[in-house]
Amino acid sequence: MSVSVFFSNQIIQIAVGNRGKKATLKDVYTTTAPEGSIINGIVMDSEALAAHIRQFWDAQNLPKKDVYLVVNSNKIAGKNLEVPNLSEKKTFAFIMREFSDLQREDDENTLAYTQIGVDKKKKVRKLYAEMAPKDQLREFIQIFADMGIDLKGIISGEGSIIGYAQTNIVKYCKTFVLQIINGNLVSNVLFVDGEFKYYNSIRCFNEPGTEEYLDDLARSLNQLQQFMSAQKLESQIEKVYLAGTNKTDISGYSQTVADHGINAPIELYNTGLSNNASINHEAEESLFAISGLYDQGRESNFLTHFSLKDDAEKSIDPATKGRIITIVATLIFMLVLFGVVLTLRLIRQNKYDEVKAYNEDPSVVMQTAMYDSEVARRDEMLAKYNSINTVVETIDSYPVCTDDIIKTIEDTALGYAEIEILSFDAEAGKVSFSAKARSVNDIYKYIDKLLEEDIFMTVDHTGYSYDDQEGLYDIHVDCTLAESVGREEE
Repeated sequence: MSVSVFFSNQIIQIAVGNRGKKATLKDVYTTTAPEGSIINGIVMDSEALAAHIRQFWDAQNLPKKDVYLVVNSNKIAGKNLEVPNLSEKKTFAFIMREFSDLQREDDENTLAYTQIGVDKKKKVRKLYAEMAPKDQLREFIQIFADMGIDLKGIISGEGSIIGYAQTNIVKYCKTFVLQIINGNLVSNVLFVDGEFKYYNSIRCFNEPGTEEYLDDLARSLNQLQQFMSAQKLESQIEKVYLAGTNKTDISGYSQTVADHGINAPIELYNTGLSNNASINHEAEESLFAISGLYDQGRESNFLTHFSLKDDAEKSIDPATKGRIITIVATLIFMLVLFGVVLTLRLIRQNKYDEVKAYNEDPSVVMQTAMYDSEVARRDEMLAKYNSINTVVETIDSYPVCTDDIIKTIEDTALGYAEIEILSFDAEAGKVSFSAKARSVNDIYKYIDKLLEEDIFMTVDHTGYSYDDQEGLYDIHVDCTLAESVGREEE
């Protein structure tokens, strides 16, 4: 017995039966992978996914030999190609060149293809070719290897379902759509005049069975009609085969499809692989896994050519030659540049050695030491000079109460007050004197005169008092001379 395992998102489908051009089905199993462990066919948590598969495999006592993996992954790229009749290696080299626009230099990929037709006039084969990253395949291989399973094949979901439809449906209908509902993922396979033309897959976010959900399905069919119009395909869709849903949805869906301008009848797809109605229904819902039981040839298996060094890797095509020439030319240029840089370095090294020998000469070292000593002595004397100069400047900033200053003070009192100089505080710059006036008005006029003089830094008038004995007003005022006042006369 053979086992076909289908990976897409969380839903994992497993079909057990006899594999070949005409497959037989024994049983179908479905399980849900841990959330987030596999997304769009890309393994995000290999440990969780492997543990779940191992547990389910053991619980169902599934065979561990002749196991094939069908993968839906957005990392697998597919193209319809017309390829001349070439040997296997040259065919794969041709396909690899066709995928060159999708590859980066550090990519490591492998190929597979399904033959979908032959054009005898052009003498070409029509292929649906696919390219998959080897690191992704290695991850799948390792998951099953840890379970003691040696995978016999890895097939893409698209290539597998295209081959299935070509084997099982084309003989009954030439222009049709196979629509497969797999959870919230809906896949459509379009055949026109018995030949595969287009595949698309959409994600539905509405609840299954609702009008909105059916509308999403119908719109995905409408995209196929738009494709046929863009390709100027005149054939009309004869039938839409619907797999993965219940018969009760057919009538409502037929009306929705008609509302979108598609007049093809809707028919619930029946694999006919089992007389057991329950298994047959499960087979319809697990069509991708079922498709893995149909042998589409060794070319459709990624593992067949997993380690094959095809002509695209062995032979050197013109584009590769151009890249090699560019690399060699760049290498030569870099070597020449290296030689120039090395020569310049040697010249500079010689100059450096000369300068170093001069600097280490005993006479130069002695002269340098004497120079450093003189510079230190000069700096010491300059520091003393600056210190003395600072002291002098500080002293010069103190005011001096000269005769001219005293005369200026006396002149301010003429006509307003009688004053007598008492003392001068040189440190504070404050002049002490007594001032007496006959009237209060004279006091304020006298204070105004003092404030007008620029020899004072501050004039603090704190009031006055009356002397009954002399009949005069004592003026309470403190005057502080401005900085350096009286120094100009020295």
